[in-house]
Amino acid sequence: MICRADKDGKIVIVNYDDYDAIKTRELQQFEKLDVSVYGSDTYLEKVRKDCNELVVKLHAIGELKDELLLPITGMKCKNNTYRKVNGASAKYFRCDTPVYSYPLFKTHKLTPENLLNVDIKEIPVRLLQSAGNISTSRITAFLEFILKPISVEFCKNCPNAFCQDSRQYIGDLLMWKDRLTKKQETAKPKPVFSIVAADVKALCPSLYRDTVTKALECAWRSIPATALRPVKSLLN
Repeated sequence: MICRADKDGKIVIVNYDDYDAIKTRELQQFEKLDVSVYGSDTYLEKVRKDCNELVVKLHAIGELKDELLLPITGMKCKNNTYRKVNGASAKYFRCDTPVYSYPLFKTHKLTPENLLNVDIKEIPVRLLQSAGNISTSRITAFLEFILKPISVEFCKNCPNAFCQDSRQYIGDLLMWKDRLTKKQETAKPKPVFSIVAADVKALCPSLYRDTVTKALECAWRSIPATALRPVKSLLN
């Protein structure tokens, strides 16, 4: 197997048996879903239906626009009756889209000397997973559409408190570097700045649901009503 390493741009060539063993080891950290009562397809279909029922309830109490109901659930409401709409605009994603995963080798965590002699199984890895066009893709996109502006607004009180991903974080660091360079050219004496980074492992999957709920409630209460007006307007 030929793999691209993380961050430092190296190429890792791995014996397939070792690659398979590494993937098996990393997959053991996940809990297997119990689909003994439902088949896997039936289970995913039930999740989608449960999500759609919640969206319909939001619409029924006037908290969701008609324009959002169709792309999220594939349904329209007329005379208080919800009906499925056919066509591409109301397409449901199927549950049979394959999910793929692969280990990302973090060779940058080792010195060049250690990297030459280390066993492939001792190189730190991060198991990446990806699944697109699955049964809850539209719900996921809808939640991201709603929650991201709330997160950004909530984190405005602290500098760089909101960070979407590593790319944005690197961009923030480059911005700080540019600012520091300009200040140091004129400052007497030169200012001293410290940038501290923390590597958080699997933060989101480790959060309890009640913690997420409390965080959202706190954000919703803390953000000024004027700032939330765009979010509320797109919902209602």
